[in-house]
Amino acid sequence: MLPIDAALPAHPMQCPHCDLELGLPALQAGQLARCPRCNDVLCRIPLHATDSTLAYALAAMIFLCLSFAFPLLGMTVEGVHQQITIFSSAEILFHEDFVLIADLLLLVLLFTPALFLAATFYVYLALRLNARWPGLRAAAQLAASSRPWMMVDVFALAILVSMIKLASLAEIHFGLSFWSLLLFSLSLTKTASLVDKHWLNFKLAQLYGDDPTQPWTDGEQSCPACDKRNPKDARRCVRCAHRLSTRRPHSLQLTVGLLLTAAILYIPANLYPIMLTESLRSSEASTILEGVVIMWNIGSYPIALIIFIASVLVPIAKFAALSLLCIAAQLRKGAGETVSARRYTQLYRVTELIGRWSMVDVFVVAILVALVRMGKIMSVYPGVAALSFTGVVVFTMLAAMSFDIRLIWDKRVNKENPAHD
Repeated sequence: MLPIDAALPAHPMQCPHCDLELGLPALQAGQLARCPRCNDVLCRIPLHATDSTLAYALAAMIFLCLSFAFPLLGMTVEGVHQQITIFSSAEILFHEDFVLIADLLLLVLLFTPALFLAATFYVYLALRLNARWPGLRAAAQLAASSRPWMMVDVFALAILVSMIKLASLAEIHFGLSFWSLLLFSLSLTKTASLVDKHWLNFKLAQLYGDDPTQPWTDGEQSCPACDKRNPKDARRCVRCAHRLSTRRPHSLQLTVGLLLTAAILYIPANLYPIMLTESLRSSEASTILEGVVIMWNIGSYPIALIIFIASVLVPIAKFAALSLLCIAAQLRKGAGETVSARRYTQLYRVTELIGRWSMVDVFVVAILVALVRMGKIMSVYPGVAALSFTGVVVFTMLAAMSFDIRLIWDKRVNKENPAHD
């Protein structure tokens, strides 16, 4: 059976970032369309949309299984050999009473990627076979909501940082799962890049006999989950039952609350040790900044910069950016200030993009705690700051997700007079 036609005909849509109602031109495979007002990518159609996505998703699922089936890393110190798997890292953190970090490790490395890949494979295989299988829209929404919480690439970077930290102290061995994890990270990233939400919703609508090319009528609103046009007064989408509202309810209040929680946790995250190292000679506790200084003093300048940027600059930048966005959403400006609104939108996109990379330091601690367990020769234990810093990363990510960027455009664009755009 031939794959479905990847091309999209001309049709109306609503920009998810600035709410501009526009007519999307016909698009062929390999093309993309951007919003003329906020420059957001509205739709990107990959070449061989269904076949490529299925192939990469299947490869990622195979490498996912291999990543958890064999040893990840090994270390030899004075004749004592130690090796770990991803499961053993989570198990050791659990026994050290860092249950939340252990659960998060399995969530972002196993469960969330597995859900994303299974949902994506299910939906795209149904499209490939032109089959109306049950739960396709729910699976598409599951794939979209799980994407921000996949952190396999961040964990791969943490492994490299850990290896450089231990290179002068022990002999390091890479297990089969290390190479599988690298291939898993690449194939997962490629799969995620091939999944376009708008294209997927359009093709699912066609699969179920809907006509998304019909022109907009007055008093309609677009469902943020499936792009279905609903009456203005509808409370739930008639297609997917997603809750509808003109703007995300209590967006600013929720964003500010989550941001304040993260800011409070950021204080103990920097004051208390994130890692404790014990050996025959000494016992040493190090904070995040002390870890940066140690790596700098031994000449590992790239690693010191990576940790400093990910663990110090990125959280501070997110605090500043989200605070600025909340203030901008409250300040009313003159109509037609599209340039400033576009800049705030770009700032918001960057804030969403960089947030999860702060987890690299937490993953480094998880790897070292599991790998360096040599009794009195050398052992590493997690510090209380690891839990606080994990909270900082999670709450800043949630704060960015809860912020409704359309509030910025509400204050700065006169929607009744499109000539200002």
